Amino acid sequence: MSELDELFTALRAEPAPAGLGAIDGAVMAGLARARVAEAGVARRGMALAGLVAVVVGVMAAGTPGSTAYAEPLLGVPASAPSHLLAD
Repeated sequence: MSELDELFTALRAEPAPAGLGAIDGAVMAGLARARVAEAGVARRGMALAGLVAVVVGVMAAGTPGSTAYAEPLLGVPASAPSHLLAD
């Protein structure tokens, strides 16, 4: 472990490489490209979700003989006190 400490101490004494200052522009350009690509993927995903919702809605509306229920599936039961007071 002392060898590692000596290496870090020697490295700390050396000046930083000159190319290290120029790396910022390349990193920021890469991040901007990644952000644009992610935005395109998100847009396509939202468009696909909207298309699926429209298709399912049209298919459900066009189904003949389907019965509609007045109470929601996970709603308040009819015998609950809050339901009785509201009626």
